[in-house]
Amino acid sequence: MPKKVKHHGQKAGHIKHALYLVFCILFILLLPLPVPGEDNDPILPEQHTYPEEALPQQIQENIEVNGNSKEQAAVFEEDRYIHKLDELIAETPDEEEEITYDVPVVVNDKVEFFIRYFQTRGRKYFEKWLARSERYLPMLKEILRQNNLPEDLAYIALIESGFNPNARSRARAVGIWQFMKWTGKKYGLTIDLWVDERKDPEKATWAAARYLKNLYGLFNSWHLAAASYNAGEGRIMRAVRKQKTDDFWIVAKQKKLLKRETRDYIPKYIAAMLIAKDPEKYGFSDIEYAPQLAYEKVSIPGATDLRVIAKACECSVEEIKELNPELLRWFTPPNLDEYKIKLPAEKTEVFRANFAEIPPQERLNFLVHKVKKGETLSTIAKRYGSPVEAILHLNRLKSVRYVKAGTDIVVPVRAGSRPGKKLASPEAVRPPQKG
Repeated sequence: MPKKVKHHGQKAGHIKHALYLVFCILFILLLPLPVPGEDNDPILPEQHTYPEEALPQQIQENIEVNGNSKEQAAVFEEDRYIHKLDELIAETPDEEEEITYDVPVVVNDKVEFFIRYFQTRGRKYFEKWLARSERYLPMLKEILRQNNLPEDLAYIALIESGFNPNARSRARAVGIWQFMKWTGKKYGLTIDLWVDERKDPEKATWAAARYLKNLYGLFNSWHLAAASYNAGEGRIMRAVRKQKTDDFWIVAKQKKLLKRETRDYIPKYIAAMLIAKDPEKYGFSDIEYAPQLAYEKVSIPGATDLRVIAKACECSVEEIKELNPELLRWFTPPNLDEYKIKLPAEKTEVFRANFAEIPPQERLNFLVHKVKKGETLSTIAKRYGSPVEAILHLNRLKSVRYVKAGTDIVVPVRAGSRPGKKLASPEAVRPPQKG
């Protein structure tokens, strides 16, 4: 019986085949996984046939890539990709903050009408209002916030005055918040011969905050409170009771109950607020905003000439007047021992040093005038360019009708008004202070 003969060449072939299979399996296992977002059927590397002696070296090269396995290399590449993506995200500018409102905003046909109006026929004025807005808005919002009120109520001043402290209506409402005289006094504003605090943006805003808080307490609606600010609480209260609703939009439909100005007040307010808070959206992209007012208050004696203040402050009289629009005369109130005047923040130390060097008698020019026969206080005041009221107050006179000839009276005058005798010190004629 013939013996089976083992062929060494056949055995060697089996070994080669087994090694080749091992290599192929390892090669497939070590292929990098597809990266998300790439083609799920990548083209495999071109196949090569390796000589037997080269297999161990080639397998080792496939296993080691810069000291890492190919699987680790794939993970490393993915980490690098993610890191780069994070860098790109970090470099991407944040989206603009979403604009929010703390009063109810309704956009209807009326509101859209006023948006279009401010964009077209009213654009010239609205651009001026916007340009002034940043001068006062931060302060207004801060005061409203301190009173636990919605900051967006500040935009009432936008439609009331265009943020103009010197605004005066035909109805004689005055200032940035357009207070009537009686209402201003009711909420703590001083209005007399020397000052009109309705023109003081800071003090008027505190008064407006108190007023708006009271109005909201009556109606529990910011729309009705704002409408009351325009028309008066009595008129709005009657309209609300008649309609039996606290919805401004329903009340405003009745033309007989409210004047057109009041019916349009809330739509105009909302339209102005929408534009002011997002001007570029509504086509106001080239506004040159005035810088925010920066001032400090300094106590100075009453009856101090504004030109003396400006000189000590090393600034112009116009700057002093702009910061203190409530002053009605060219000097601080003579009926006060001292007055807190607003000065440019960066000039207060200079002012204190310079003002301390000015003698009291030089802080305001006073002249003594001897009354001649036939003269009246009006003619004397006109001669010196001084207010009649100031002469009355400084001389404790009660009437302009009678002044005895030969009497010496004190007249506050501007520099350059030389007739009369210079008074040594204004303290001698300072009237008694109010207790």
